[in-house]
Amino acid sequence: MRVLLAMVGKDLRRRARSPLPTILLLLFPLIFSGLIALTFGGGETKVPKVRLLIEDRDGGLVGQLVTAAFQQGEAQKYFEVKKVENVAGDGGALLETEEATALLRLPAGLSADLLAGRPAKIALVKSPAQSILPDVAEQVTTVLAEGLSSASRLLRGPLDQIQTSPGRPSDPQVANIAVQVNQVLTRSTPYVLPPVITLATATRPEPGARKTGASPTSSVFLLMLPGISVFALFNLADQMMRDLLVEARLKTLRRQLAGPITAGRVLAGKALATAAVAALSLLVLSAVGAAVTPRGVSLAGYLLLSLSVVTAATGFASAVFGVARGEKQGATLASLVSLVMAFAGGAFIPLNSLPGALRALSPFSLIYWAASGYQKLVVEGEGLRSVLPNIAILAGVGLLLLALSAPLWQRRLLRGELA
Repeated sequence: MRVLLAMVGKDLRRRARSPLPTILLLLFPLIFSGLIALTFGGGETKVPKVRLLIEDRDGGLVGQLVTAAFQQGEAQKYFEVKKVENVAGDGGALLETEEATALLRLPAGLSADLLAGRPAKIALVKSPAQSILPDVAEQVTTVLAEGLSSASRLLRGPLDQIQTSPGRPSDPQVANIAVQVNQVLTRSTPYVLPPVITLATATRPEPGARKTGASPTSSVFLLMLPGISVFALFNLADQMMRDLLVEARLKTLRRQLAGPITAGRVLAGKALATAAVAALSLLVLSAVGAAVTPRGVSLAGYLLLSLSVVTAATGFASAVFGVARGEKQGATLASLVSLVMAFAGGAFIPLNSLPGALRALSPFSLIYWAASGYQKLVVEGEGLRSVLPNIAILAGVGLLLLALSAPLWQRRLLRGELA
């Protein structure tokens, strides 16, 4: 044990003399999670407005009603309307100049055609420079056109009477038209009111945010930090296990094996040093997370899960570099597999946003089990029992990889392939 501790101390002192790679790996999850939190958690999301240009060639009642429809009530929150005149061509140049979403053209005689029940057309020119907002303008304009068409049909009787009335209608005619309109609305009420289906909307807060008063920024930071931190720990473990290949290249490994040290002790010392550095790094990241965590965390669950994560990262690094033929090949293989596990495990992108094919690979990712375990404890506030499956899988796979890779390392060391 004294020899193992001396070997671990040697590796820790080497890492302390050259701390920059370790510091950069520890800063990566903090910076990445912080940028994501500042970008997407900075408060209430501002909904972009549809900038709509209206060319009213009609100048009558319908044109005024259409323009007012986009400027009243809820519509004014989502639409910014500007009236334009004498637009040349298809309006594409004006859309580009005004940086507008769409141009709505109301043709001359629209009011007369609608009152008379004649077919009429309105034109909407969408900007090709925008992707979603022009479709919003099209959908709203379609609903508005259908509403005007339905009103023209339902109020056909009163509208015809208005059309046939010479000059200004008299008071009895106005009263008669009002009665007819009221009768139409009364007959239509059973079919449209009350609505069969109503929509109730609510904004669901992040888990624990409302109960603890956590800000949106800190909630997003805590949501992203576990997955990115685990990814960084796996990369750090890869760097530590890679030292065996570096020492072989520098011929320092040969001097160690020339002494009274067996190949098994060399491997055990390197694995313990890797686990120690990963544990210390995890402690630093945990301290940062605790500073912004708005609630208590199950200590037993967190410690056992962290121990299993360190075991899994150490076993993974030992297995990758145990089968690699050289330092560069091992580094490339470790980076590739870690990235795949990170993306499939939801470290960079939430799982519900991943394609189904990639989500099917998530259970095969060690980073998935680690990140989901930390999210259960830190974000969702659950206890030890909820993360027992995560602990069992991470610890079991880590120990299995260590057991499988140990004979590979020992055989290479005894044959002198590395020394």
